[in-house]
Amino acid sequence: PSAPEWMAAGATNRVAQITAAPNAFIAKTVTVVAEVDDLYGPRAFTLVGEGPPPAKDARKDLLTLVPKVGGFPNVDAQWKDGKARVTGVVQRMVVKNIERETGWELPASLKSRFAGRPVLIARSVERLVK
Repeated sequence: PSAPEWMAAGATNRVAQITAAPNAFIAKTVTVVAEVDDLYGPRAFTLVGEGPPPAKDARKDLLTLVPKVGGFPNVDAQWKDGKARVTGVVQRMVVKNIERETGWELPASLKSRFAGRPVLIARSVERLVK
């Protein structure tokens, strides 16, 4: 049998797997291929999972943050509703740790909306063009 489409695109995990059982992924490196949903600036966006979440209380979006330092592309309106491949480390949203890791201060709206949830700190970000 061939690999599922999300795996064939180079992903190792789905958004729904991470959001349903975040403790299993904290401090682990994952690669996710998913649709870019909400944009919060050139270095902050959510990836949204496809299909129903595996658990009733799982959220379908995963906040993805791009560090200030590094040769990362700016995520802009061209990315919205398109697919992206992101490899990074899953962390729990503890603001001081996330800000130290990314090198920039999070907007208050992100701090409150994603408090305690899993966050993907990007190590590589690639826009997938159909």
